Amino acid sequence: MEDLYTCTCGNQTWMILENQVQCTACKTTFDCQHTPVKEFNHRVAQDVEELEAAP
Repeated sequence: MEDLYTCTCGNQTWMILENQVQCTACKTTFDCQHTPVKEFNHRVAQDVEELEAAP
């Protein structure tokens, strides 16, 4: 998950916009043209839950 949701600057905190996510550290913006933001959020939440459940 870290590789998928880590900005090139190393930050993992994002601001969720309508059709984009923006890194809160370096302000790099990534368009979500193929994945709606709600679905992106859901996928991130699922990945976090799986990591927390792993031994």
